[in-house]
Amino acid sequence: MKGIFRKKKAPGLMLTPLLDMFTIILIFLIVSFNAEDYDFKLDDKVKLPESTARSQFKPGINVSIRSDGVTVEQEPILKLTGGRAEEQYYLAGESPEVVTLLTKYFDDLKDADEEDGALTDDSLASQPSATDDVVLTIQADSSLDYETLYLILRSAAKAGFFKYRLAVLRD
Repeated sequence: MKGIFRKKKAPGLMLTPLLDMFTIILIFLIVSFNAEDYDFKLDDKVKLPESTARSQFKPGINVSIRSDGVTVEQEPILKLTGGRAEEQYYLAGESPEVVTLLTKYFDDLKDADEEDGALTDDSLASQPSATDDVVLTIQADSSLDYETLYLILRSAAKAGFFKYRLAVLRD
């Protein structure tokens, strides 16, 4: 009778399946990691302000505001004199040149979004479109006054852009 009742061995932890699972997760994360190259060109003539804030960089339309003018995607669009636009623009609250060019960029993004089919189906209309995620990356010279920066931001809003990111240098 002693042979029938054997002492049972305590269950052990099986490490091989556990290590297999972690290896698969690690390989999945490495393969799915997406390193994007953003087409962001810093304007040589702009002296950016410094900041200690850190945030994730998202691609966007590059707008450079210098004391001698405003460029969008390195295309000069508005002349400034000593960091100031013509007084009529401040009175109107917008720059027609900036509004016109940024509206063209916004419409191009919207057309590309519609070609992808995101806005044609009613069931997908509530989903965010490419134009919802577009960010203007503003490179503004640190010597500019706020009124000039506000003029450009307000013109961009009139063109349809409501998300902005100010480029700064890390402290």
